[in-house]
Amino acid sequence: MVKTIASILIRLALMIGATVFETVFINTQFAEVRAALEVLEEKVREGSAVPDDTRAVQKLWENKKEKLHAVIPHNDISYIDYWLGEADGCIEAKLYPDALSKIEVLLVICEQIPQTYALTFENIF
Repeated sequence: MVKTIASILIRLALMIGATVFETVFINTQFAEVRAALEVLEEKVREGSAVPDDTRAVQKLWENKKEKLHAVIPHNDISYIDYWLGEADGCIEAKLYPDALSKIEVLLVICEQIPQTYALTFENIF
């Protein structure tokens, strides 16, 4: 009986620990991407963005998504890839209003995805 209770408590502690780690990990990864997108957004608003700026964000995202594949679905990752590609094309063509709308979508996505995997009442039940 004591072993069973101890086993249950250990499993529960491991599950809670893994969930907290996952939440912190995802939030950290997306916070860095979001910060880079905010810098890009500012450059687009000023009209000084160049394709290399977008490609720097894409390179950062490539590094982050290698780690994120273990904890979030591929569809979420490919969604960000899609919008980054769209923003890159708009910046390359100097279509800054269009690029700005794509970047705003990316900022919202980078805010919503971590909330989807956060340890909240809504996500548990």
